[in-house]
Amino acid sequence: MMPLSMGEVVVAGSGVGGLAAALAVARQRHWVTVLKERDPFVPPDAGVHLTPTALRALDQLGIGLDAHRRAVTVHEVHLVNGVTGRPISTVPTDSRHGRPHAVVHGGDLYDLLLEACGNDPAIRIREDTAVVHYEQTDQRLTVFLGTGERLRVDALIGADGVCSPVRRQLTGQAGRVSPYATFHTAVPRERVPARLQPQLSARTAVTLWEGPSWQLAHYPSGDRRVGITATCAHDAPALVRGTPATAAQVLDRMPRLAEAARELVGLGTEWRMWVPCDGDRDPPWCDRRVVLTGAAVRPAFQHSLPTAFQAVDDAVRLGNMMDCDPADFPQAFRSYAGRRH
Repeated sequence: MMPLSMGEVVVAGSGVGGLAAALAVARQRHWVTVLKERDPFVPPDAGVHLTPTALRALDQLGIGLDAHRRAVTVHEVHLVNGVTGRPISTVPTDSRHGRPHAVVHGGDLYDLLLEACGNDPAIRIREDTAVVHYEQTDQRLTVFLGTGERLRVDALIGADGVCSPVRRQLTGQAGRVSPYATFHTAVPRERVPARLQPQLSARTAVTLWEGPSWQLAHYPSGDRRVGITATCAHDAPALVRGTPATAAQVLDRMPRLAEAARELVGLGTEWRMWVPCDGDRDPPWCDRRVVLTGAAVRPAFQHSLPTAFQAVDDAVRLGNMMDCDPADFPQAFRSYAGRRH
């Protein structure tokens, strides 16, 4: 059902969740302006887990097939005791619903979403600007930008992170620095010694090493590389965005790591570190014409292998709710928030 009139919608944030939301809303024949921040909190070469549900959601946005073509299919996940190195279990991931699990570069997924938005005439992308705050009534919403501009629109979708001004104003809560850091590198397969090949499992498997307050993951990163990502406790005083790090720094945060895993970590010569923003895991999702989705609801990185499922699925479900007249956006957002909560 087409809306009675086209609404003007602003999406704050141009990460995976923000771009997916823009595509989903534009499918309902509304105009969308995406505010693209200068430095999105994304490690472009890190692996992103695509569940069958995420792939189906990407299908609805028109890029599921392209995402699958760029991804590596994953048939099983190996869970390993990170201290002893002993296998715990192997979980097959083959889907009964016709879609597999897969791992795709975060940058590849981002590029597909950005290209799709650029090709949609209902979507406008603005560079290097962000929302400062907003004011609203039951009938209308004014969004104030860092450029000094004021945009009078029908809705604001906050997808710009846990520390964003949109989430802070809606929830009344300030974000905080996460107690966990994420480290990432990629290693050419030919550099991996023969004795470590069993630890890499098959080229279609993900391995998770679980330890006290840390997790290590390695996974296929294309045909010729192995992605290695670690999430561990950290005491950084501020956010960190892709700062160069060393294997020694990673190992220092992962005490008692099994010897084989330590060797794998040591192979990384181009480690980078991210410390994201953190916040309440169950914030309010909406306030009249303002709604949160994606990274504005959940921290960007909570696990060693981030998943696109929640951000993309949230975006598609939000877009489906916005198949209505702009006057009904507040009710649509309440329904969306109730279901996602």
